[in-house]
Amino acid sequence: MPNMISDAFEPYLLRTFVAVCHHGSLSGAAQQAGRAQSALSAQIRRLEELLGQRLLRRTGRGVVPTTEGELLLSYATRILALGETVATRLKERTVMGTVRVGLSEDVAVTTLPAALGRLRRTCPHMHMEITVDHGDALAQRWHDGLLDVAIGVSSVFAADPVRTWNVPLYWVCAIDDEVDPALPLDVIVYAEPCAWRRLMFDALLAAGRDFRVTVTSPNVGVISAAVENGLGVALLPADNINPHTMRVIALAPAGNAALSVNYGLFAVPRQTESIRATVELLSEGFHLMTQPRVKGLSLCDTPPPTPAPAQ
Repeated sequence: MPNMISDAFEPYLLRTFVAVCHHGSLSGAAQQAGRAQSALSAQIRRLEELLGQRLLRRTGRGVVPTTEGELLLSYATRILALGETVATRLKERTVMGTVRVGLSEDVAVTTLPAALGRLRRTCPHMHMEITVDHGDALAQRWHDGLLDVAIGVSSVFAADPVRTWNVPLYWVCAIDDEVDPALPLDVIVYAEPCAWRRLMFDALLAAGRDFRVTVTSPNVGVISAAVENGLGVALLPADNINPHTMRVIALAPAGNAALSVNYGLFAVPRQTESIRATVELLSEGFHLMTQPRVKGLSLCDTPPPTPAPAQ
């Protein structure tokens, strides 16, 4: 029996369970991990057998944890975080120092803060000064030498990025909203300056769609709330789309056009161990953010390229 219990808490089984709960589906977790859905399903069954409990139940939109699964999810998250902390504490050298990080407001939502939170847990002696701002202001802070690492729209930075990614953008509306093609389209936009806003307007003009701006905000939380409450259509990356409250739509005749914005990760040339650790974790987090995880892709069904060193 002791061996059975210890086997149940194998990190790879717990990571699979946490990932499936996070995505709300086996297919979403498998796609992000780059693995077969059947392999993840087998791991979940193995975990349920070892614990003697049913951990997930199916719904019309995927899977959700059972009561026992919710309890395991709480502990599994803490177990995995503790494992990362222990592994780091046992390293020969302790990562120390201060790193000044800048994140573009439109992407500083879930994945990137999670990456920084992981860095905080694994490198407790490192101090981070994190600034979240819109692209142009962030680029200016970089130009003024006030940041060590930054992620923002590549075109506004007068520097060469360490890594670049194309972030696919999806047209979304409220899950119960119906878009009437005969009426002007209500759109929800970021305040200027914003690359997403310009991309949206250009695409709508090219599609011959009449539109009117209903909500303007510099805050992604306001944009998401406006979409969820049926105030209009917005362009959002997969990481910002809540499948329980939002729906991905196609806006003909531009249904085959792929919309994306190029983002870069910028880092100072002379890097301390703290800066290198930050670059590594943010690169991993941003790569996960760009993976297509939205069902019913419309205008952005071209998968993003694997991040590579910028030339």
